[in-house]
Amino acid sequence: MKLIKNTQDLLASLNLDAKSGLPIRNFQIDSRKVTKNSVFFGLTGSNEDGSLYAEHAIAKGASLAIIKESNVLNSSIQSSRVIAVKSPEKCLIESAKIAMERYKGNIIGVTGSNGKTTTKNILNSCIKNSYATFQNYNNEIGLPLCALELDSRNSTAIFEMGAAKLGDIDLLSKIIKPNIGIITHIGHSHLDGLNSVKGVLEVKSELISNIKKDGAAIIPDSKYLNYWKKMRDDISFYTFGESPSASYFPSQIKMTKQGLSFFIESTHLKKRIPIKTKLVGMHNVLNILASFAAIHAAKLHIEEFAAGLKDLVNPPQRLELKTWAKQSQVIDDTYNANPDSMRAAIDVLSQCKGRKIAILGDMAELGRYRKKLHIDLGDYAKIHGVDILLGYGDLMRHTAFAFGKNGFFFKSKIELIDFLKNNLAGKENILLKGSRSMRMEEILDLWK
Repeated sequence: MKLIKNTQDLLASLNLDAKSGLPIRNFQIDSRKVTKNSVFFGLTGSNEDGSLYAEHAIAKGASLAIIKESNVLNSSIQSSRVIAVKSPEKCLIESAKIAMERYKGNIIGVTGSNGKTTTKNILNSCIKNSYATFQNYNNEIGLPLCALELDSRNSTAIFEMGAAKLGDIDLLSKIIKPNIGIITHIGHSHLDGLNSVKGVLEVKSELISNIKKDGAAIIPDSKYLNYWKKMRDDISFYTFGESPSASYFPSQIKMTKQGLSFFIESTHLKKRIPIKTKLVGMHNVLNILASFAAIHAAKLHIEEFAAGLKDLVNPPQRLELKTWAKQSQVIDDTYNANPDSMRAAIDVLSQCKGRKIAILGDMAELGRYRKKLHIDLGDYAKIHGVDILLGYGDLMRHTAFAFGKNGFFFKSKIELIDFLKNNLAGKENILLKGSRSMRMEEILDLWK
């Protein structure tokens, strides 16, 4: 059951004139996706003015179209179902706030430099009747749309929150007002907009300020612990990490290409919890610990958590194992990249037996640190047992140079593929990774 009942309920809640109470089936910002009884928000982007598509939305059966006031005269349509406002974007956010204020279940907000999508997926898989933001709907447009699609019958709502600049997490967490907030990691992400790791810390920490009173913050066991604890004295803090100093930590970790097994230990538990999963990598041990801490803090079912992990697999392009050319095994981690996730992926590659090849594309949005961080990556790959490093992109030349012997740089993916065809012996382990803009997954198809 939708949290906002009909168009009259929505408009009245927004203090807008409500002339009719038509049903609401869903909420859309693309008129092509509108169906009967959709609510259409005509948002203004850098290249498109959504208000111009109000007529198309109404013709497709929209119950309501909310468009920008200044553009109403440009619309040829005259209908009581078209509402003109100063900012459709603000209306979208306010509508989401209204929906979330009515929601009575657990609300979990997840942010961090790395691991937030995986943590969200773990929680969604391990909590029965839960709802989670889909795909990469983690910004000021995507998150409100997900909030509006939340059903009152869902027991738990899990929201991933991304940030490119200061204030982003504050805006998003004010919409959802979580009773549990998770910061997965503080590292080198979006440095172009946040300038430094300090900026990353500040923006991710905005979540702490918006957790409901008597709620809980799930945070890494790190040097920032006291910084976070000083922010609030009316919520509980739980930490996760590799060391026993954390509230939740692992023991007896076993890693293979087929997955992970370990025990979750804690002074908050009567007995340790055995974990077995198809997820790979030490960073996923931490993601699992963060997820478990949230579930334990929310007093949800621990047994369901352990059972849900057994069949959970990495999403496409996130450490996805594939068989490729000459019986090589590819670790496809092409969804995105930053320095911390690159190192985590190299760690996974280093655990493989046999010849190890890293095919890496540029890491984007690193600002003034971009050259140094690419050089550091080359050093890290060399130290951690990578045999050959193949770089693609303007910045990866620095990585290849730092790697030294057996580090190669290519100006085109075709040249890179030609090199592989001449140098793959067969049955190698290959890591494929780069920022989304590099589209490194294209290399898999170019072999053909």
